[in-house]
Order: sequence, then structure tokens, then C-alpha cells
Amino acid sequence: MPTSSASNVSRRTLLRGLGVSMALPWLESLPVAAAASSSSSDQPTRTLVTFTGMGFHSDHWWAKGEGDAMELGPCLKPLESWKKQLVFLRGLWNEQANNGVIHCMQTGNMLSGAVMSKAEVRTGVSFDQLMAQRIGDRTRIPSLVLGCEGPIPGLQDGHPLLYSSHISWSTAVSPSWTETRPALAFDKLFRSKPNRGDLQVVDAVLEDARSLRKRLSVSDRQRFEEYLGSVHEIEGRIKRAGKEREAGGWKPTLIAPDRPRPADGVPTEIPDYWKLMNDIVLLAFRTDSTRIATLKYCNDGSILTHAHAGAKDQHHQMAHTQPKQLVGVNQFFTSQLAYLCEQMSKVKEGDRTLLDNSTIMHCSSMIHGNHDSKQLPVVMLGGAGGKLRGGRMLDFLNSPNRRMCSLFLSVMEWGGLELDRFGDSTERLTGL
Repeated sequence: MPTSSASNVSRRTLLRGLGVSMALPWLESLPVAAAASSSSSDQPTRTLVTFTGMGFHSDHWWAKGEGDAMELGPCLKPLESWKKQLVFLRGLWNEQANNGVIHCMQTGNMLSGAVMSKAEVRTGVSFDQLMAQRIGDRTRIPSLVLGCEGPIPGLQDGHPLLYSSHISWSTAVSPSWTETRPALAFDKLFRSKPNRGDLQVVDAVLEDARSLRKRLSVSDRQRFEEYLGSVHEIEGRIKRAGKEREAGGWKPTLIAPDRPRPADGVPTEIPDYWKLMNDIVLLAFRTDSTRIATLKYCNDGSILTHAHAGAKDQHHQMAHTQPKQLVGVNQFFTSQLAYLCEQMSKVKEGDRTLLDNSTIMHCSSMIHGNHDSKQLPVVMLGGAGGKLRGGRMLDFLNSPNRRMCSLFLSVMEWGGLELDRFGDSTERLTGL
């Protein structure tokens, strides 16, 4: 960790134990924390990018109207309760995504808008990693990069499929390591040394926790206990996931499995897996361990079968044929955003909530599964620290500026990094 990062993290905002550094949530009793959160303008804005591949059902991805009168298409129905915090963006695109082989070339520049090489792996630094490099030293972890489906190896018509498995890129030739194992993602947040699995995180910091309790108000003490309980509960779920595998909790329904054996510690059911990764992001933001995260739920060209949502075929195949079951799968995707909104709205940060202080951008590599990336599905959620007004549908399809990179310039500014240009854009979106 860079020296500048260490200087920005007060020792009074961490609980320490054997091999563990555990960040604290906002607590009014702590002078440092209270001072940092005394006014709305001082509260940090978190930036989260979520991604699902293969777009959405073309007939059911829409929004119209504003405020209470806003109507959401079937794919967005799980977000009905959060439409006042939602901005539906229509017509944005990455021009360079249309200049090569489908899937890999439509995803590799998702967050950069960069020109992609067809002969070798070469694209551009994604905006989340540019934020991590420029302002990531404000927190202990510059950025958190998570995924729920591993990378796709090999080539497609001579083009590297690595592009279709990664949305976050640290350099033009190197994607960011995408952690797909919940246990290791959790350890990154709370363990200062690797492989210290003999104690659970909460147990390791008990001495520090006892000392801190004496300094807290009654309301803070309750908030602190709830926080410790949530950390303990999530770590327990991670440990149980591994033990359930060893105890035969995963049992194939065929003589031979029709999918690879899940890695140890990864829940066998997709809803459990995705919820666990959502919770890790929530913990990261809630403790201010990082303010920048990406969560790739599935790849472009995903091979996952969402039987839990009524699907009979792999996501990739369904996205092409668009059966009725695809709407249920798409609703499962947007239900992840609803879950994040619900949990973030419960976390108070001074006179705001974590949702008020966050920017969530959900995107996909194409508008629908027949490889149409001439416009991209984008939904914004949260308040961006008071800078984003929800309950709107903005149509940029016929606008002279409909570049995704124009959106990224705004998102970076909300998160604390103001630039004159990024990728193929030198201006922000009008009316955002």
C-alpha cells in the first residue's frame, strides 16, 4: 500500500488485531469520523459499476415519464420502489465497440471507449481504474474489482476472448484482477496479512472493540454492534459455503455434472453467490475501505443457466432467441440493483444515507442479445452526493453527444476526479 494511502487512514477509524485491520462505519461519537461527516459536502461519494452481459429483452427494456408518474418496462420492474432514485439513459454508445468481432470487442472497452486491437490484447484504462490511480489513495484499498463468473479463455475468430470477460482495465494491455471468490474478497477488506484463517475477523479485533465501546454513545453502540454482527454473519456464510461443498451440500442432478465443479467457498446457487458479492461491496463502502468498485455479475457470452429464474437454456443462447424466460432472468439482474438500493438506504451517514452518497451505474455490452451495440442499456441509481436527481428518463439517441465517455466524465467528477477529457470525449452529457 502506498505511503500516501496510509497517511489518509486514521488509526482511530480502524480496529486492529492479529493480522487484521477492520475499518469502522460512520459513528458520531468518534471525533475524527464525526468531523469528516459533519456536513453533506464532506461526505464521500462512492462509485459502483455493475455489469451483466448480453443486454436485455428488446421489447421490455424501457422507461418513460418522470417522478411518481414514471413507468418502467418489465425488465426494470424490480426497481419500481426505487424509481425516484433512478435515471434511465437511452441511446448512449461506444463507437469503437462496433469495429470488430462481437462479444469480445463489445465488452473490452465498456468503461474506456478506447480503440481495441484485433490482433493482440490492447485497449484502454477503464475510468474506474483511472479513479483508483488518481484518487484511490484516499482509502486503504484503491478499488475493489469483483465478479461472479470466471474469465473466458481462447479466441473468437482470432480475437482474444479476454476482452469479453473483463470490464475493468488497469493498463491498456492488462485487465484488473477480478476476484470471484467471496472469501478472498472479504479477506482483502479486513485482513492485513494473507492466510490468517485461524481467527474470524470479529474475534481477532475483540480487544480493540471492547476499548472502543466505552467511548460510544448509546445509539452508536447499537450501530457498532449491528456492524460487528453483519461482518460476523457474512464471514460465517462464506465459511459455510465451503463446508457445505465438503459435506456434500452440492449434489448434481445428472449422472455427471453438466457444469464444472464450483470452487471451494463459492455458493452453488447463483442467487446466494450474487447476494454475497453484493454484501461484500456494501461492507467495503460502509467501512470506507474503498470508494470505487466494479461488480461484473456475468460475462458477455455468459454460459450461466438461471434455472432459479425459470430459464431452461444458457444465458447466451436465451439472449439470442429471446424467449419469455429471458424477462425473468433480466428481472433477476435488476433485482440485484434493488437489493443494493435497499441495503444502502438503511445505512445512515450524517443527514444522508449511503445510497444518497453513492453512484451506481449498471450497464451491458449491447442493447439486446442479437449483438446490437449501437446503443447501450444504462441505468443510474443513487444520489451521487446530491449531484444526481432521479425519477427521469433521458434520451440521447439523436443527440450529437451520446458518448459513454461523456457519462464517465460526470461519474468521475461526482466521485472526486475532475478531468477535461477521457477516452473519446471532451464534454459531459447535457442535462444529466
